[in-house]
Amino acid sequence: MNFKGMWARLTNGTSQDFSDQPAGREMLLAEVATRETSGDSFLTGLGLLPDPDPVLRKRGDDATVLRDLSADDAVCTAIQSRKIKTLNKRNFRFSPGALDGQEPNESAVALCRALEKDLERVDLLALFSEILDAPYYGYTVIELLWRANAGAMRLADIVAKPRHWFGWNDLNQFCFLEAGVSEKPVPPHKFVVARHFPSYENPYGLRLLSRCLWPVAFKSGGVRFWMIFAERFGIPWVIGHYTGGDETKRQQMLSQLSTMVQDAVAVISGGGNVDIHDVSGKAGALHQDMVKHWDSAVSRVIMGQTLTSSDGGGAGSYALGQTHYAVLEDYAECDETLLATAMNDLAWSYGQVNAPGELSPVFEFIQPEDHMSRAELDGKLKESGVRFRKAHYTRAYGLAEDEFDVEGDDAGQPAFSSDFAEAEDNAQRILDDMVTKALPKAVGISESMVNEILTLVDKAESYEDLQILLGEALSGLASDKELEQAMQEILIAAELYGRYSVEGGGDES
Repeated sequence: MNFKGMWARLTNGTSQDFSDQPAGREMLLAEVATRETSGDSFLTGLGLLPDPDPVLRKRGDDATVLRDLSADDAVCTAIQSRKIKTLNKRNFRFSPGALDGQEPNESAVALCRALEKDLERVDLLALFSEILDAPYYGYTVIELLWRANAGAMRLADIVAKPRHWFGWNDLNQFCFLEAGVSEKPVPPHKFVVARHFPSYENPYGLRLLSRCLWPVAFKSGGVRFWMIFAERFGIPWVIGHYTGGDETKRQQMLSQLSTMVQDAVAVISGGGNVDIHDVSGKAGALHQDMVKHWDSAVSRVIMGQTLTSSDGGGAGSYALGQTHYAVLEDYAECDETLLATAMNDLAWSYGQVNAPGELSPVFEFIQPEDHMSRAELDGKLKESGVRFRKAHYTRAYGLAEDEFDVEGDDAGQPAFSSDFAEAEDNAQRILDDMVTKALPKAVGISESMVNEILTLVDKAESYEDLQILLGEALSGLASDKELEQAMQEILIAAELYGRYSVEGGGDES
């Protein structure tokens, strides 16, 4: 069904020609699915959209409660492990904007240099760290502080601002909550917002720390009961067995035992025995296992795995550890993309303010070359017959020419013997002699077979008679096998000699 037929069904059979009716074009240009026209129309007119985070909504909290979670040791370790992998990548640059296959013009180069000069006064490491908080809190807001200088707008500073000052309205516009009461869309080119997996339904982004609220809460309760258990049952018990019904003497013995616990010396009177018991068993391991479980849950939420943040209790193979490390690498690569996107948004705003018609600078990380992969590729190419010269190693690996020699390389000449051409001529001549010797045998076999067939043709009196004679004769002939054997001898000998001559053997005998 074409588009017009589909539209006719949606409009109760009333087909519309969009090429002739302006109303149809206006309908295409308009946004149809909005909060006003949907069942969520109650959200309109309320100012900022309610935070849709399911965990915070069920607990009745707001996002400010997430800041206290970093006090937990497992949360702090997981955040640092993930952020540091991206923060350690110090090789990055801004490149002048240019179309594919073209060199940037002078204006684009000047714009890029101006941005780089402004960023010299900005603590980029602290800025990157603030931007990389977006996965944990959903989004990060940074404000661009401008200053006028010689007819241009220059960046004086870039400052991250508290998240709870901002939000999104029912039109998904980013707003500043003025005086904590009225929201107002922010002016263009004033703020850059880095968001972690945002959507139309949830513009606040996916918060990883909200998914750690319950694990940290349960872990805290487990640690508290664990400490109570350790205080009660971790110290050996001093138990006195008193015989008799005199309450005064029993209290006296209890007092003496209390003194013994503190001073480890006591004289027990009044009769009775004293035993010291150590609490044994695995009752305390229940709380310890619960704490480990919630720590693992935090690591899975933030880093996607557990083995890089703990020893795993001694479990896990080397291959499993490598797999977990690869998962962390994927998360770090995602953070790298988030950071690059935020910096490119900043560069775009800088270009729109200072040179609206010019291509904006492009931020990118400079990835170090994987020399191990290149070396493996070079090894496979060498096995297939490729011979490299010094120029390849100097360009690919940055080695100086006086640091190494290439085996078989002599003054830039191909890495093979100077007698190679002569050996190749000898091999061809020997092969020709072999064929010359074997060919008459093959030709003789073929000629004998042809003469026998011609004799049968002369004897036949009809076509049917010839078929019978040929069938009887050919079934008993062994010449075809002899011919096949002769040709195989030629091919096998040629192949064997070819291999032998290439390996440097082969004489003419």
